[in-house]
Amino acid sequence: MKRTALTTLLWLPATILLLYAAAIGFRPLLPVDETRYMSVAWEMYLRQGWLEPLTLNFQPYHHKPPLLFWLINASWAVLGVSRWAATIPVVLSALVSVYLTGVLGRMLFPEVLDDNNRTRLIMVASVPFLAYSTVVMFDTTLTVFVLLSLIGIVLYSRERQWRHIILIGVSLGLGGLAKGPFAPFCIFFPILLAPYWAKNIGSIRTWYAGNMLAGAIALVIVLAWLIPVLARADANFAYWLLWEQTAGRVTGSLDAHVAPFYAYLPLLPVMFLPWIFIPDFWRGAARLRGSLLDTEGKRFLASWIVPTFLCYCLVSNKQPHYLMPLMPGVVLLIALCLQSVSTRKLARTTVVMVSLIVAGQAAAALTFLTRYDLTPIATYVQANQDKDWAFVSNYHAELGFLAGLERPIADVPPRELEAWSALHPNGLAVVIYKDPKEVSAYRRILDAPYRGKRIGVFGRIDVAEQLPPNDGRGIGATADMSSP
Repeated sequence: MKRTALTTLLWLPATILLLYAAAIGFRPLLPVDETRYMSVAWEMYLRQGWLEPLTLNFQPYHHKPPLLFWLINASWAVLGVSRWAATIPVVLSALVSVYLTGVLGRMLFPEVLDDNNRTRLIMVASVPFLAYSTVVMFDTTLTVFVLLSLIGIVLYSRERQWRHIILIGVSLGLGGLAKGPFAPFCIFFPILLAPYWAKNIGSIRTWYAGNMLAGAIALVIVLAWLIPVLARADANFAYWLLWEQTAGRVTGSLDAHVAPFYAYLPLLPVMFLPWIFIPDFWRGAARLRGSLLDTEGKRFLASWIVPTFLCYCLVSNKQPHYLMPLMPGVVLLIALCLQSVSTRKLARTTVVMVSLIVAGQAAAALTFLTRYDLTPIATYVQANQDKDWAFVSNYHAELGFLAGLERPIADVPPRELEAWSALHPNGLAVVIYKDPKEVSAYRRILDAPYRGKRIGVFGRIDVAEQLPPNDGRGIGATADMSSP
């Protein structure tokens, strides 16, 4: 009995720890997103300025709010600067999101989802969770605060308590610091449609007034960061942060990740993997259709997931990971469909899925993931920081954290590399290219496959290069790190 209780208590932290160890041990930081966000955190670390405008390649960076970078820097302050320390806040967010999904499920479906472990097993084995729970991005952290806000909304619908308003407001404010307007966007419809889903909503006027007060609390939290930042920034930074990063992403004028309205539809089945391969899932789904909206919990999920997903489809900018805050709702739907499946079978499925993701990363580390590893290039750049450096082209600070850079790299278009080299005869360039003819006029120092192309360090042919001694990490003269 004691062993069973201990297993119930420890299996989830142990599983998350295993996923974390596999990510750190087998997977490099993935360009361009992970390397970019790590570089933003690194530059914040160099400045030691948590209430200053963010920078990327030491230029103003207005694309994201600061919470993830704060968390990474807090981890570094305790554990030292490293990739593994920076990943801890993301992994802890993943762990908390699993626990909170179980809490929300128990609140909405106390008779069906009374056993939190069932919901947790389903979430941990789900493909989107396995894909993003260890990736240094914002969506897992946002999911935590969306869940806390939703828990507060359900509590406030049942009893009017000031602590529930504060919970909603603080969670929403921190969600805004995690990923800007995505946070209120994810909880707007459950608040708006509460008269439909809530069983004992009480006074409608009090309901909306309380949530408006929660919104005001959230706004105060966001402004506590925003006002000092804007005071230190110019008007252009404020325009891009407050307008283009919000309206631009909705309308597509930002021209980043623009996709048609139906782009998310093929991802719907992926959100239900691997559970759609279990026949009992479909039998449960058929039973669920017969009583689709007969309880408060089901109406809540419908009011949350359906309109929010449709609005996601209408937003021009789309990425698969944007849907992560909806995953807890999908997990609860799956749990309802799998009521007849034993916990033991759920656990076996979870073991299989976790084993597959760990083994898959181990195999990928020896194969295609080598094409995403910028460590050899970054090691050489770090050893030669005294030189002038260019990146050809479209630099997203892929090397900032990896190379420990303390000054910017020039972002040079291919057609301007010759002119840049003439101005910096002793300078070196990191070049991404496809055809060897593109770099035939330059002296190759390092070279490797990179994301379907190649990447290398090049210098002028007419300038002798004094290379640092080989330190055992593969850095040496005209090193070709792999065959073309």
